Amino acid sequence: MFEMKKLDEIADVFTGVRLSRVQSNNTERMPVLKRTSQENSFKLDFEMEDISEDINPKFLSEKDDILILLSGTYNIIKMEKKGYVIPMYYAIVRVKYGYDANFIYHVLKNDVFPRELHKLMEGSKLRIIKTRDLKEMTLPIPDYPMQREYGDLLKYMDRRINLKKEAIQIEEEIQQSILDNLLKEGLHEG
Repeated sequence: MFEMKKLDEIADVFTGVRLSRVQSNNTERMPVLKRTSQENSFKLDFEMEDISEDINPKFLSEKDDILILLSGTYNIIKMEKKGYVIPMYYAIVRVKYGYDANFIYHVLKNDVFPRELHKLMEGSKLRIIKTRDLKEMTLPIPDYPMQREYGDLLKYMDRRINLKKEAIQIEEEIQQSILDNLLKEGLHEG
């Protein structure tokens, strides 16, 4: 049985932190998530930056946080690691108790969600999503056991897909290396 739920009923939804507000004299080196335009990116892109030790912990990633890029190309990331600083160009979707983060992540990645999201985006050249609009989006949500079952299945499928992508990337690098070495050898003979 499915029930229509607003996103803010199933998750806390808020914007990341403005980095200029957390860079002060009393800092420590912390990983800061970078803006990525790669759709369905499987590698986390971050830089180490000096961040105030007093940063509000809500702006640090938690395992299973779902991040939605608020401008530009639609992108969604599910965090597997804690402690990354989440900048303001991401909405943080922190799934509440009683809902499965893997399932919610895959619902948000589904084709239906980007279409609905596209309707909410403002601006002609620079597309911007407002977190208040995200909170109002309704999603069809089954009971928790079904969420868990399908969430686990889709999570394992993601792992297989990502492993295949990594294998392809390694093969492309090997292919490029072979060709580079061959051409260098040809240049030395010629």
